[in-house]
Amino acid sequence: MKDLDSKITIRSLLAGLLIMAIAQGCERSVDGLEEPDFTENPEVFIDGFSSGLEYYPFEGSKLDAFNVDSDVTYDGSDASMRLDIPNVGSSEGAFSGAIFRDDNGGRDLSSYNALTFYAKGSIPGTINELGIGQDFMQNQYLVSFNNLKLTTYWKKYVIPVPDASKLTSEQGLFWYAEGPEEGNGYSFWIDDLKYENLGTIAQPRPSILSGRNDTLTSFTGLSSEINELTQTVNLGSGEDITVTAAPAYFSFNSSDPSVATVDGNGEVSVVGEGTTVITASLDEVTAAGSLTIQSIGDFTPAPVPDEDPADVISIFSDAYDNVPVDYYNGFFNGDGQTTLGGTGEGGADIVVDGNGIINYTNLNFVGIGTFMDVASIDASGMTHLHVDINVREAIDAGDFIRLQLINSVGNNETSGSFTIDSNTLQQNEWVSLDIPLNNFSGLTERSEIGLLFFVSDATISNIFVDNIYYYDSGIIVPDRNPPSFPITFDDPAIDYTFEVFNGASFQVIDNPILSGSNASASKVGSITNIGAAFEGAYVDLENNVDLSSGSTITMDVYSTTTIPVLLKFEGGANGAQDIEITANHSGSGWEELSFDFSSSAEYSRVVLFMDAPGTTSGTFYIDNFTQN
Repeated sequence: MKDLDSKITIRSLLAGLLIMAIAQGCERSVDGLEEPDFTENPEVFIDGFSSGLEYYPFEGSKLDAFNVDSDVTYDGSDASMRLDIPNVGSSEGAFSGAIFRDDNGGRDLSSYNALTFYAKGSIPGTINELGIGQDFMQNQYLVSFNNLKLTTYWKKYVIPVPDASKLTSEQGLFWYAEGPEEGNGYSFWIDDLKYENLGTIAQPRPSILSGRNDTLTSFTGLSSEINELTQTVNLGSGEDITVTAAPAYFSFNSSDPSVATVDGNGEVSVVGEGTTVITASLDEVTAAGSLTIQSIGDFTPAPVPDEDPADVISIFSDAYDNVPVDYYNGFFNGDGQTTLGGTGEGGADIVVDGNGIINYTNLNFVGIGTFMDVASIDASGMTHLHVDINVREAIDAGDFIRLQLINSVGNNETSGSFTIDSNTLQQNEWVSLDIPLNNFSGLTERSEIGLLFFVSDATISNIFVDNIYYYDSGIIVPDRNPPSFPITFDDPAIDYTFEVFNGASFQVIDNPILSGSNASASKVGSITNIGAAFEGAYVDLENNVDLSSGSTITMDVYSTTTIPVLLKFEGGANGAQDIEITANHSGSGWEELSFDFSSSAEYSRVVLFMDAPGTTSGTFYIDNFTQN
């Protein structure tokens, strides 16, 4: 395993080099004066340094890594370059790396399409990075090739120049950076290092964003960078080689500059509302990949929180100091997660005027973790969870976001959930939610909260999230009791949350259709099936239902599909067996269904299946559970 990060932060060795770089970075021409003539000398190292070439190590590298070697050379040449890599922990430096710069003002390399050299290693090592264009100044035409595989015999290597016409006065002729292999240092040699015009380089295939066609939601005033820029060519051997290329090699274009502009460095600036597509080309070849900017226009931030910081435990907010967080997206892909986002600095995918926002897209569920490498959250002294949510799409009846808290993850964990229904959420508007922690049904402990989930089951796929924090309101929030018969979903002091299984989801909403057996404006339960067999929901009662006082249960059910509805009682007192009855719904809307159990036992749990054995998907409503 390599002991060098895949990307090395490149810095000059001494402040003096920076001063020299600034002096040499001035404009090379002045109006009225002739452009200086730059040598077209292609040689970098042929038996020795070419004229004007200097070696400048990177800061933190082994300063004496470079040596001229007359014993180990390619094809009998007089000398090669030997580059020595230190061991891990060496006092000489953590790695070896340097630039080879022309200090005579630069060279005209526009006639050459490749840098070539012969190399070998004392072991079959892998050079972490090397390339051209590194000059400790602007690095305008930087080219990087990663993970060059060395052999223990001489072999020729080719580093293609993405667009040679750009290199009319290049000073950064070569650079490299390499660390120990498996903790051990070694040496490698380079000989016959020069620029060539090869007739075997063909099939240029530039790309931006690694060839992806990305889409970004943005706002006026925001900027972003087109990155992951590469050029791939085919060598005469049939081998493809890919290098990372600086933005200056590319020409960028915006399909609608009134929405966003893009400069020569690939910096995209959003200037108005609408949609534009950013594309690029390199040496007149269209690059694969694009960035579609969907600008909403002026940004409206979430309301600024006003809780006393002394009463807050903040997970994600610019208004408070956030506690350490493992991640804002756990990427539980093995469990079917599709959600993207939460991967920017500090979790923020979008930053506007210093205000960070999480943008979850392709949402089905996503977790924020505080239990792996950071302390779990002790919210036992808190009364509420606050979160601001802005839904970035149309909201349909039955859409929801369920928040789930898990305490003591993986160790006798307990969890509770709270569902935000479609009537509460607003399209393209911030909704501030202050949820009593007592309303998280099932969360009996909250001294070690390690996970906060946002679950939509893909009913809502694109949301902005801000200001996630626990706080103490100073007001004791009474616990909400579980329901008992009759169940109407209307008492705010009752926790009507049904737990779900096999893919179903549940929420309490306003009656969306006042008709049939349930024409009153009231709260109802909403069950959504995904189409799996035996999916359903259940609730544990505060007081057992005693069927000796009435063995017939009636309830209002809304469906537009003919389905069997199975009502089951579990948790029988004194060992009573579970019992279940099925009633058929005609699909006509609100209907009252009747279930005759012919039993005198007591039960603590109500279980409901909408089309139990079948796979009917859709949303169904329930209300008015009554014992007769």
